[in-house]
Amino acid sequence: MESKGKRDFSIRAKVAAFGGVAVIALFVVLIYRSFHSDKVAHVSDIVTDMSVADHEDEHEETTKISATEQDEDIGKKPILDTKEKPEDRNANIIKESPEKEVDNKDIPYKTFQKQNEDYEVIPDKYNCGVKGNLTKVGMSDTINGVKLKESGDINSFDFCYINKNIEGETYFKDYDFSEHIVAVYNADAMDREITLVFDNCKFSVFRSVANLQKIKLVFHNCTFNSFFGCCADFDHCKFGDSYTDGIVPFHDVSVKDCYISNFSTRDDKGTGVHTDGTQLYGKEGMDAQNIRFEHCRFEVPCIPGTNEINACIMLQMEYSNGIDISFNNCICNGGGYTLYALSKDKGFEYYENVSISNIAVGQSRKYGSLYPIASEGVEISNIYDIDSLYVASVWKENGKTHMSVTNDTLQSRKLVVNVDGVTYEYDIPPSKGGETDHYECFEEYPFDMDICIDSDCRYIMCFDRTAGEDKQIRFETWDGSESISIPCE
Repeated sequence: MESKGKRDFSIRAKVAAFGGVAVIALFVVLIYRSFHSDKVAHVSDIVTDMSVADHEDEHEETTKISATEQDEDIGKKPILDTKEKPEDRNANIIKESPEKEVDNKDIPYKTFQKQNEDYEVIPDKYNCGVKGNLTKVGMSDTINGVKLKESGDINSFDFCYINKNIEGETYFKDYDFSEHIVAVYNADAMDREITLVFDNCKFSVFRSVANLQKIKLVFHNCTFNSFFGCCADFDHCKFGDSYTDGIVPFHDVSVKDCYISNFSTRDDKGTGVHTDGTQLYGKEGMDAQNIRFEHCRFEVPCIPGTNEINACIMLQMEYSNGIDISFNNCICNGGGYTLYALSKDKGFEYYENVSISNIAVGQSRKYGSLYPIASEGVEISNIYDIDSLYVASVWKENGKTHMSVTNDTLQSRKLVVNVDGVTYEYDIPPSKGGETDHYECFEEYPFDMDICIDSDCRYIMCFDRTAGEDKQIRFETWDGSESISIPCE
């Protein structure tokens, strides 16, 4: 019995001990589960936050790719031509993150001033020569009280034997004389001095050559195939579109802001003449003197034809001396050699006060800028190659803005235009030059290309971006501003 009692006690003791251990174990499990549950909840929150962050990073990367794709489309449309306006994007940034608001003062802007070419606009086919409707002048017509005289196929002005009542200044506007050669006769035998002013008139060939000429000629915005003569002032006139020399001056001639171009017109007679933009050779007994070319432009590319295109400026005195002659601040593109400064001894003795200076030379030439032999007495300075596009006329028409763009280099170039904050890009084709490379006709050359933007803008700013940096080439405003600030790209 005693032994059984001890066994029962032992069993109960073991059960009690096991039960106690079980209670302790259960208590530990409950505590652990409570702690573990809190920890799992915290980790879940972290995972959720990381998922959101990954999603935001993915959205940001997508936005970057989209912006890159949009940049590649520049040139097909304005840079700012998007559904979301820049001011809307700034508003969103301010709304979502006020602490990140960007002050407009921190946006990089650059200020541009007008340059010389904005005040002294380069001559081109839009700002030189005739415009509008003209009244045709026939042989022996009387205009503004002046009777023209027929002499073969020449319609002449004569104030010595006829028109004796005319004196002082006589003005002619909007006339087309081009059906006949026009000449001035007996200008050295008159008993008085007369000035003939031609405004917006058209001529084929105009001739007026005399040593002591008493008729002064003034031409504004007139068009010629050729002029041979003396005592004449030209401004914003156009010469060329023929196979003969554009201007042959003899004495007392001023040519300013004029456009001399296109001498590839075929000679039906096939005479094979040598053609120059201008040629100075003189006349026996008549020194070539007081001749000025200032801020003129020559486009004379070598295009094979019935004539041989020789030079833009052919200074080669033959029959007389050259005195007080200058070519300054001109653009010259074309010729075999673009410039010549020679002489021949058929009557020539010396050059005095003769200069060729500040000449920008294009690359539509066969050989080089300046013929390597120059005569003594001709001062030549600052002859340099054109290395960018240039923009001449800028104008508005029917609510749109136009610009005249020229590429006188042999490289395709990038034109960038900023118009009231909107940027456009254009690829301008190259010119051609060298001994064999040429376009088939003058109209194929990238001269005076009319680029039109559908905007009645406040300002227009033009750059050449070919080299990767913006070179300012033209700036025009319509509100009187002399400068403008635009965002840097």
